[in-house]
Amino acid sequence: PLSAAPPTAPRPRAASSQRVYSPGGCGCALLMAPVVAAGIGLAALSLGLALLALIALTTAIVLTVREIKRTRSGAGARTGFVIAATVLYVLSLPYLGLFIWFWFVD
Repeated sequence: PLSAAPPTAPRPRAASSQRVYSPGGCGCALLMAPVVAAGIGLAALSLGLALLALIALTTAIVLTVREIKRTRSGAGARTGFVIAATVLYVLSLPYLGLFIWFWFVD
């Protein structure tokens, strides 16, 4: 049997400023776009720093080899070059180790 409920009056429409807009599936993508952009920027930054660390390591190796050749030929070691090579090793090796760990191992 059909119910004998009285028909309801139509609801009044709300003003458009009171509506909540829900874009559906693309809302998360729009909200995550700045996060993804920041992640890409940080990845590019870490790659750039890894490239600089690799250049510093190569320079340190070249300085070390030249100083070893120079000292084997009988000349004394130059303190400035030894300090420069040591500083380059200290700056480049830890960063390259962490970079390799985070990008390839972790």
